[in-house]
Amino acid sequence: MADVPGFDYENILRACPVVLGMTENSPEAVFSRLFDALVSTGRLSADLCEKARAAVNAREAAGCTALANGVAIPHGYLDEVGSPITAIGIHANGVDCYSIDGEPSRIFVLILNHPGSRDHVRFLAAINRRLIIPEVRAGLLLAKSRDEVLKLLAG
Repeated sequence: MADVPGFDYENILRACPVVLGMTENSPEAVFSRLFDALVSTGRLSADLCEKARAAVNAREAAGCTALANGVAIPHGYLDEVGSPITAIGIHANGVDCYSIDGEPSRIFVLILNHPGSRDHVRFLAAINRRLIIPEVRAGLLLAKSRDEVLKLLAG
């Protein structure tokens, strides 16, 4: 995606927090932990956190964002966000997020973006190109560090 002017997939990845070893037992709890990671790393201001949660929850209510192969990409839009803000979570056992293949979601990529930006779609396309590779998904589930996760997703 480096060929798209103004869009830098790897820079977006480098800025995102990664939560390994998740044990939450519901999609809402997983999302909450990812929001906490965004706030604690300064990627999302605390005063916008509830608005961001509401945006993601509204999107989930409109249609589940759990894909196949253990991947879920919850997302929402905020006027206050200029470029994609992401957080990644890895859950060894998985959580039932009503995925299209009925499998529990184990790899979570939370995305917040401005409603008028095309970067959301660009980021989704770029991350999906990595997540469709079985070896990348398997590596993510075994990753022991943030650096390992980011390296796998960067390609």
